[in-house]
Amino acid sequence: MKYQVEVVQLKSPAKKESEDAYVLHEGAGVYGVFDGATPLVSFEDQDGHNGAYLAAHRFREHMQNMDGVDSLIRTVEEANIDLFEEMVSAGVDTSKGEERWSTCVAAIKLEHRHFHYAHLGDCMIMAGDKKGAVHVLTTDTVAGISARAKMKREKDREKGLQVKEEPYYDVLLHKLQYNRRLANIPGGYTVANGMPEVMTHLDSGSYPVEELEDLWLVSDGLFHPELSLEETCRRMKQEGIRSYISDLTSYLEKHRLPIDDRTVIHLRFS
Repeated sequence: MKYQVEVVQLKSPAKKESEDAYVLHEGAGVYGVFDGATPLVSFEDQDGHNGAYLAAHRFREHMQNMDGVDSLIRTVEEANIDLFEEMVSAGVDTSKGEERWSTCVAAIKLEHRHFHYAHLGDCMIMAGDKKGAVHVLTTDTVAGISARAKMKREKDREKGLQVKEEPYYDVLLHKLQYNRRLANIPGGYTVANGMPEVMTHLDSGSYPVEELEDLWLVSDGLFHPELSLEETCRRMKQEGIRSYISDLTSYLEKHRLPIDDRTVIHLRFS
């Protein structure tokens, strides 16, 4: 199997360092993009890294250390356990979802005729075939989380449970704190944050490579508000990744929308 690899990573202008990480491990055929969730607490380690950075890089390190016979799924599990132990050692209150370090995951391991994939959150994996079609292999579980959270609060109030009234959640911090507590539960979203339930909700599978021309792994900073992921991949292929990112950045600036960390790995098969 012959292929070329291109990677682009750009930091959000609003952050001191990128909370995305990536792995290019050609020896084991392992590639991955990890998007740490920006923390809602002020913790930093002795090197000044926050929980988002630490979570994303913990997964990067585990996958960088894989060999050809290691299981991608087992490596995700080991990284998740290690992440939990690291949080405990740092004094993180892991009973609070909003304090856990967490990262989205989009990772693949190439074999002879197929690749295995593992996915959590809103990092995404897309495959482009030789006929020009783009296949989105993963589901963005973060999309719509605020609407689902509001629906859950309404249902809980109907059950007689004590839930603050909606004006409380009009405050962004309060809304985000509530959303983080929905990680890895039914109706919530998936993310690697040390919970055992991560493995229950992990999206994994395999896909043949024989008819593929491209494979894309991206963090959500590449998402365009007006384009589908399929169209995003086509434009990156036609215009070049950096040109696409430049156009996206101009659009976001024009509409005063936030610019996130942007990471993309493109594998092109020959």
